[in-house]
Amino acid sequence: MNQFDWLTKITWTDGIIALCILVLFIFARFLFSKYFPKLVAKLTKFSKSQIDDALITAFRRPIGFILIATGFYLALTYLPIPSHWKHVITLFYQSAATFSIGWGFYLFSDTIGVFFSHMGARYDLQFNNIIIPFLSKLAKFIVAILTIVLILDQWNYHVTGLITGLGIGGLAIAMAAKDTLSNLFGGFVIITDAPFTIGELIHTGTIEGIVEDINFRSTRIRTTDQALVTVPNSTLANQPITNLSRMKKRRISFSVSISLETPRALVNQCVTQIRKLLSEDREVYDEGKMVYLDEITSSSINLLVQFYVRTTDFEEWLKLKEKFNFALLAILDDEGIELATARSQMIFEVPQQSISTSPSDHEKTRSDKTTENQNQIRSVE
Repeated sequence: MNQFDWLTKITWTDGIIALCILVLFIFARFLFSKYFPKLVAKLTKFSKSQIDDALITAFRRPIGFILIATGFYLALTYLPIPSHWKHVITLFYQSAATFSIGWGFYLFSDTIGVFFSHMGARYDLQFNNIIIPFLSKLAKFIVAILTIVLILDQWNYHVTGLITGLGIGGLAIAMAAKDTLSNLFGGFVIITDAPFTIGELIHTGTIEGIVEDINFRSTRIRTTDQALVTVPNSTLANQPITNLSRMKKRRISFSVSISLETPRALVNQCVTQIRKLLSEDREVYDEGKMVYLDEITSSSINLLVQFYVRTTDFEEWLKLKEKFNFALLAILDDEGIELATARSQMIFEVPQQSISTSPSDHEKTRSDKTTENQNQIRSVE
């Protein structure tokens, strides 16, 4: 109870003055929140850069927080409190100030894309869409770690000694963090190689979908059936990745099987009509068009039709594929060519009794033939 004896020494004057100090800073925080954004908007409208706007927006709430913390600090230190209490209050205030600065830079990390956009526009650079969110998360992580380290250092908790103390269990921690580190390095591999970016359609393993996000541990992919799949970065970095969004063209391939009884002249005319169809369509590339009589089997004549179209959109590709399917049917109908049908093969089974004889029957037949041959020889003599 002796530690709180100083409370009895506080006069009404001290209390009123301390309360006025606190109210003054609360009112300052209110004025700052209400009028400072308008003032900043007038000052920054002449600036073409958006970095200053993002910086002020990020630090608006931390500044309001530090104003309230300053009001409490000045109000408490004005009171006749013991020196060791003032020391503790000063540490709390320093920690609050450090936290406010870290909070501001943490929020500013969300707008790191503005900085890269400004650098790209100024120096004619292009940044991958996957790099900016990843660097934003990395900046947040670094800011959070530095803020915690500075606050601990203010309270005389030396981080170097803490890390040294953790060296006893360093091996166990390293083994536990093995997967995390492999995923982290996998994320760096994906970013440096840039096989895809956010918003692109990829195919890897058994997964096909649009990339929505990549973080330190995993990559999130939205599949075609709208399911969200989370793939560890280490797994993704070690698998072949097909980027379907970076295709410059798509291939359409048909195998048309027509009737084996189709005359050669009609087959030749059909191939000519298909080649004419592809050459007159603007959606078809001139390179890679192949229309040939591919093979002749015992049941059909097979035509190979393969070409590339200009679209890369999957739905548009399906529409073009449907259009050429109908066009091929129209050509076959105009030429009077029928599609091949499956031929059934009939196998006749001979009864087992009609073809099987016993060994005695074979010997009897052989002896009868021998006797008959001897009689023919005697008659000749």
